[in-house]
Amino acid sequence: MEKTDFKYCPKCQAEYKPQIEICKDCNVTLVDTQPFDKPLEKIIWIQIAQFTGKVYGEMAGEILKNNNIPYFLKSDFFSSAFSITPTNVPGAMVKLLVPEDKKEQAENLIINISE
Repeated sequence: MEKTDFKYCPKCQAEYKPQIEICKDCNVTLVDTQPFDKPLEKIIWIQIAQFTGKVYGEMAGEILKNNNIPYFLKSDFFSSAFSITPTNVPGAMVKLLVPEDKKEQAENLIINISE
């Protein structure tokens, strides 16, 4: 994957300015990398973790990013619509997804992140 000056939605491939964090259409965290080697329609995204609050999800995402594993965070509507980022908003959940072929490697990297 090629590093760029833009961010991309891993779901719809929309391109955003670097300061934007969440895709307005898909409600998922943007990634710093150019769209993947194969079309996104062919990538199977697997949920590998779920966290209460965005902070833990971002911690796990940073570990994956540092190991060149693409990921995205799927926030519930309430958290993303109102930009709430505390560690524990009652009922707020963030799902961490990675490509199916990176599942085992990603799970091994974030195994020690707990709430």
